[in-house]
Amino acid sequence: MGRRRVPRLLGPVAALALLAGCTGVAVGDAPREGNASYQVWGLNEASSDLTGSDRTVVLNGDLDNDSKAFFTVDGTWRPEGFVLDDASAEEVRTLAGKLPDRTGDPRCRRLVLVDGGLVTDRAVAVLTPPVEPAAGPVTAARLDG
Repeated sequence: MGRRRVPRLLGPVAALALLAGCTGVAVGDAPREGNASYQVWGLNEASSDLTGSDRTVVLNGDLDNDSKAFFTVDGTWRPEGFVLDDASAEEVRTLAGKLPDRTGDPRCRRLVLVDGGLVTDRAVAVLTPPVEPAAGPVTAARLDG
């Protein structure tokens, strides 16, 4: 009775992620330019596959926010990636060195930007909060190559 049932079709990594309360999303195509907003989640490094043929991203939620997204960031797509606006960059800087405690995952060091689509969520970019918070741009690298 209080046990979660995991379908047999899921692989062991995906099953473990679901049991741990993590959420998996596909990697999506990011825009080449323009303004956008994305939800910010922790990256579950152990369960994600960012380079394989079946790329998937497993998300770690913010324990201080009922295991939901940390917050939403705004920014602009440029050739070098997604450049966060100043307010969003400041929010990301506050997470430097705190992701393991905030997600409950001792290996969590990076953040994932997730686009909540009409049908499915998709991860579009990844970034590491600057360890030494300094002024200047914070840029997330696109996941679609």
